[in-house]
Amino acid sequence: MKTLLKLVGGLVALLVVLVVAGGILLGTLFDPNEYKQEIQTLALDNGGVELKIGGDIDWSVFPWLGLKINQIQVNYPGKPQFASLNQAQVAVELPALLSGNVKMKSVVLDGLTLDLIAESPTDNNWSVPQTADATGSSAAEPAADSGTGTADASADSGAALGLDIESIAITNGQLTYTDKTADSKVLLNDLNVTSGKVVTNAFFPAQLSFNAEQYQGSEKQMTVAAKLDAQFFLDLAQQQYQVKGLTSTLGLQGAAFNGKTVPLELNADITADVANQQVSLQGLSLKLANLAANGNVTVNDFAKPAFSGDLAVASFELNALMDALGQAAVETTDPNVLKAISLNTKLAGPANTLVMEQLQLKLDDTTFNGQLAYNLMDGALALNLKGDSIDADRYLPPKAEGEAASGDAATANSEAAPAKTGGERYSKEPVIPVEPLVGLNLDATLGLQKLLISGLTVNNILLDVSAHGGLVKASKINADLYGGTVRNSVTLDVRKTPVQMNTKKNISNIQIGDLLKDLAQVDRITGSLSSKSDVNTRGRSVYDIVNSMTGTASVNMKDGEIKGIGIAQTICQGFNSVGSLGLNTEQVDQSTPFANLNGNFKIKNGLVDNRDLKAELDAITVKGAGQVNVPASNLDYRLGLTIEENLFKQTCSVNNALEGVEWPVDCKGSFDDDPAQLCKPDLSVIEDVIKAQLKKKLKAEVETKAKEKVEEALQDKLGDEAKGLIKGLFN
Repeated sequence: MKTLLKLVGGLVALLVVLVVAGGILLGTLFDPNEYKQEIQTLALDNGGVELKIGGDIDWSVFPWLGLKINQIQVNYPGKPQFASLNQAQVAVELPALLSGNVKMKSVVLDGLTLDLIAESPTDNNWSVPQTADATGSSAAEPAADSGTGTADASADSGAALGLDIESIAITNGQLTYTDKTADSKVLLNDLNVTSGKVVTNAFFPAQLSFNAEQYQGSEKQMTVAAKLDAQFFLDLAQQQYQVKGLTSTLGLQGAAFNGKTVPLELNADITADVANQQVSLQGLSLKLANLAANGNVTVNDFAKPAFSGDLAVASFELNALMDALGQAAVETTDPNVLKAISLNTKLAGPANTLVMEQLQLKLDDTTFNGQLAYNLMDGALALNLKGDSIDADRYLPPKAEGEAASGDAATANSEAAPAKTGGERYSKEPVIPVEPLVGLNLDATLGLQKLLISGLTVNNILLDVSAHGGLVKASKINADLYGGTVRNSVTLDVRKTPVQMNTKKNISNIQIGDLLKDLAQVDRITGSLSSKSDVNTRGRSVYDIVNSMTGTASVNMKDGEIKGIGIAQTICQGFNSVGSLGLNTEQVDQSTPFANLNGNFKIKNGLVDNRDLKAELDAITVKGAGQVNVPASNLDYRLGLTIEENLFKQTCSVNNALEGVEWPVDCKGSFDDDPAQLCKPDLSVIEDVIKAQLKKKLKAEVETKAKEKVEEALQDKLGDEAKGLIKGLFN
C-alpha cells in the first residue's frame, strides 16, 4: 500500500513538474502575436465583431495565467467603431483557480473608450443587426432557456468563487453617447475607478470619478464633476452586498445655472439582498445648496417594488436656493415669506406604488397635511392635501412703481386704437393642450380652510379633480364667502374632436356689498347675489370657445341698495331740465334701494338673449330685453324705466302724466364704443309726454276762457241774480 501511495505521489509530482515545465516552454517558445489574424477571425466568426489588435500581446501560463494586450478596436461590420482600449492587463493564479478561488494580480484597463451612436430608436452601432434567422432563433430561446432555469438556479446556489484581487484600476476612460434623433450628446471624460484589495466577505475601498458634459446640438448645456468614495462588501454565496459610508459629491455647471457651480452631496449606507430581493438605503442624506433631505428607504421585491421608510426635508429659504441655482429671486409683496419651507412624510404602499403618507408640507405659517401616491406601472397620481390658512396676497408680485399710471396710459391707448371686431378679436391659437391631458392620470382632492386673496376672505375651499385618458373632471370647485356659497364644476373632454367642455356655476346668496368693500374698497352697492349657469363649448382656442358657447344662465339680486346715486333724483332733475313738469328734486334721497333684480338668459353659439330682465329700483321699475353677440362683439339691448306711483310719491312729487309711462333707453353698438355713448334714451317718448302735457294745459286754458265768456254773456242777459246759478252750472 505504501508503495502504491509513493507511486501515485511520484506520478503527481511528475505531472506538476511537466505542467510547470510545459507552461514555461509554452510561454517561451509560443508567440501569440503570430496569431493575431486568427484571433480577429475568431472574433468575427463567433462574436460577429471586427476586432483589430494594433499592439503587442504578452502572456504567461504558470503560476500566473496572465494576458496583456494593447491597442484594441472593436466595431460591427459596416458600422462606426464603438469601443477601443489602450491597454488591458489581467493575471490569474492557476493553483488557486483550480481550488475554486480567484486570486488575481492588479486588473488594469487603460484608455477604455466607448463611442455609442444611436441613429434611430432601432438602429445603433453597439448591437448586431437582427436578421430573420436571428429573430426566429431568439424567439425560440425562451423555450430552451426554460429548461435550464433550474440548473442555473442550482449552480447559483452552489459554492461561489472566492475573490482575491490585488487591485482594480480603470484609468483614462471615456464614454460618449450620441442620439441623432434628439440631436443630443452625453460625454464622460476622465473616467477613473480604483480599488484596494478586492476580497469576498470583507469590506474593501473603492473610488470613482469622472467629468460629464451634456450637449443639445452644438450647445453645451451642462457639465458635471463627480467623485464617489465608499467601502464595499461582497458575499457572493449569499448574494448579499453592502456599500458603507457612501460619500458622493457633484459639481453642476451649465446655462441653466447662469455660470454658477451648484454643489450636490449624497451620502448613504446601502444593503442589497439579491436572493430575497431587497434593497435598503439607511442614513440617506441629500444636500443641494441650502436644501437638505434625510431619510431611510427600503424596497422589497424587484419585480413589484414595495416601499417603506421615511423622508424629511429640513426647513429652507426658497430665494437662497434660487440664488445658489443661479436663478432670479421670487419677488413677493411681503419680503418675509418663502423663508421656511419643509416637508415630512412616511413612505409606504402596496406593490408598484409609492405612497407618501402622513405627508406634512409647511409653507411659512401654513400647514398642509395629506397623502400622495404614485403608481409605478401606469403613472397614476393620487393626491389628497388639505391646508389651514394662507394669505395669498403676501405671495403676489409687488406692484411696480407707477403701475397705475402705466395702466391709465394703456387704457388711453386702447381707447385710441380699439380692438378688432368680429372673429379677429379672439385668438385662434390653441390654449387647451391635448397631448398632456391625454397622458394625465390623476385623482386629486385639495382643500383649504381659509384663503385671503385680493383683499377677499374665502373659506372652505374644496377642489376635486380627476383626469384619465383625456377626460378631465373638476367635479367640485367649491368655496364659502361673504355669507354665500360657490358650487362650480367643469368637465373637459379632449378625447373628442373638437374638444368639448361643460361649465356649471352656482353662486348663492353672496353679500355683494361686503365683497366689494374688501375687493375694491367700494361702498356703493349692497344686496344678496345669486346666479346659475350651464354652458357647453367646443374647440381649443378662445375663438372656438366664444363662437360655440351654448347654454343657459340666470341672475338674481335682492334686498339691496345703490348708494350715492339717487336714480329718482336724477329723473326728477332730468324732467325739470326737459320741461319743468312740476317736480321737486329737493325731496329726493341720495340712494336707490331695490327689492329685486333678476333675469334669465339663453346662449346659443355665443349669442346671449334675454327677454325678462326686471329690477325694482326705488320708485321705478326697470325692464330689459335684447341680445349680446359675443362673437361679433356688439349688443342690441333696450331698457325700459317705468315710474311707479305708489313708490315714487315717497321721494318726489310727479305730475300724474308721468306715472306709469315707460321711458326707454336703447343700448346698441360695439364693445369698443365709448360706454358713455353706448346707451341713449328714446327721446320720442319724452316728446310725446311733453306734447300731451302742453295739449292738456292748452285745453284747460281754452276751457277756462270759454267759461269766462259764457259767464259774461249770461250775466249780461240774465242779470246778477243768475250769477250763483251759473257758477253752480260750470263748477
